[in-house]
Amino acid sequence: MGTSVENNKIELLVSSKNILERCQMTLTELSKTCCMPERSPNIDAAKLSIDNLISCANNMMNNKDNANKCIDEIGQIGSKVGFLYATCCTDTREPLYQSIFKDLSVVHVNMWAVLGHGH
Repeated sequence: MGTSVENNKIELLVSSKNILERCQMTLTELSKTCCMPERSPNIDAAKLSIDNLISCANNMMNNKDNANKCIDEIGQIGSKVGFLYATCCTDTREPLYQSIFKDLSVVHVNMWAVLGHGH
């Protein structure tokens, strides 16, 4: 039974990394379509945070104690993406931002599940 639980955790981590890669692609799309070059450093910072979160999730394969670090990083990404969303000059990108928030929410739930907390 322990193997099944561990396999489930591995599946959650793999799923989370795939979701985060999708977030990374969405941020790249936002960056390409942004008409305000001064926002680029903020977008780059959000992309770097997602890279850090992917690395953190990779480290969780060996040490689930990294889950708390990953959960904290999700909050940091959310604040960066929230700033970009709140200061975006067009509502045409709203679905892209909403997609990122939904994806981050799934990853957040997955990280808690890896720790053994389900809601």
